[in-house]
Amino acid sequence: MTTVFGPKAETVAKTFASFLKVAETELHVFVYNQELPKNRHPQFRYHLVKHDPAFTSIRRDALFRRWTLPDELEAEYALVVDATDAICLHPLPAFKDLLRGATVAGATEWGPPKRILGQGLTSTYLNAGVTFWHLPSSAKIRHEIAERGRAHYRGPFDDQTVLNEVVQTCYFDRLTILPSQFNWRALHRKNVRSWQTCFRNWPRVDSLDGVYIYHNQHCIDEVLDTLKTEQPAPRAILPVLPVDAQPLSPSMLLWRRLVHRWFYS
Repeated sequence: MTTVFGPKAETVAKTFASFLKVAETELHVFVYNQELPKNRHPQFRYHLVKHDPAFTSIRRDALFRRWTLPDELEAEYALVVDATDAICLHPLPAFKDLLRGATVAGATEWGPPKRILGQGLTSTYLNAGVTFWHLPSSAKIRHEIAERGRAHYRGPFDDQTVLNEVVQTCYFDRLTILPSQFNWRALHRKNVRSWQTCFRNWPRVDSLDGVYIYHNQHCIDEVLDTLKTEQPAPRAILPVLPVDAQPLSPSMLLWRRLVHRWFYS
């Protein structure tokens, strides 16, 4: 499911329709407008949502309540994604399998450990744009996140902050960390960066092999264009390392060390 508001409701299928390839699922769009979009996808289920002004803005309302709105559905599991910058490249495993017995699952954001209230810091800071939930067992967590956001404004995008504060402090033992293939954030065939990505050393990767969900607003059009002519493989190829046929000299040992440090930095 996803939430959307304003003109984006008319074009949400541009990215969200990619999730139709996920077997045995329904796609739900919760719309924060006065009426449902005129350009509705026949395989989406649309729901009108009334804005709660306690969240300060429609944007914050949509970001926080996207985790409680699934309670209106007759479902046991839910995948909640950003409306306009998440693309599904391959059929996903069953949500139950991805959760692996946990209540919530998500992939970590790029970057170093982050400070959070409560626990203090976390090296597994979750990206909020793609999250998997077991709805019955996560109800308390999801509503706690929404209530924390409703009670105190810290910015237009503080939903990710609150998600991490609540989950990483109080419910870390009910969390499954997913590999980045299920929330791929790297730039794709593009070096143009916003002011935010410039200071985060945001990575660029030209191949989509092994990626199941792509999620980066700066490269959506590039990825969609790529998918018109190329079908990424479900697994990337791991190159074979050449065997060192003889002992390495001190200078070669240093060179290898420098190359390794540079490549993986």
